[in-house]
Amino acid sequence: MSWVRERLRHTVPAAIILGVAAIGALANAHTPEQAQMLAERAVAHIQAVGREQAFSDFSRPDGGFVEDELYVFCWDVSGVVVAHGGNPRTVGHSWADLRGADGGLLIADLNQFVATRGSGWVQFRWPNPLTRRIELKTAYVLRADDRTVCGSGFYKGTPQ
Repeated sequence: MSWVRERLRHTVPAAIILGVAAIGALANAHTPEQAQMLAERAVAHIQAVGREQAFSDFSRPDGGFVEDELYVFCWDVSGVVVAHGGNPRTVGHSWADLRGADGGLLIADLNQFVATRGSGWVQFRWPNPLTRRIELKTAYVLRADDRTVCGSGFYKGTPQ
């Protein structure tokens, strides 16, 4: 019986730690509804305060548009990033030549999607700012105005 006590003494604390970590991850999980609401709120914010202020707000952790892995990203029709809550250092950089996992031009494909559908759900592989791994991301993207596309999404690897 002492071997059982010894094994439990080491196993139970590990199980508790893993359980607490899983609960913490679930508490930070985001839903498709939250991603869509954030993207739509971002477009309303652009209309309310103007592009410059809105893009600044989207790219700041304290701007009201970043929560864990959920953030707003926007680019102009030429592919230049104008706001990015997950990685503000990308603002001003052109992603026109950025290739997706399938080899296609990611921004061109997303621009075409928004041009034909107006808004909707897309999936692509992207770096998760929390795990720092390339993961499958599901994002709601929409036209913010005649020259800007914005979106927000969640990662498939994140518990829902």
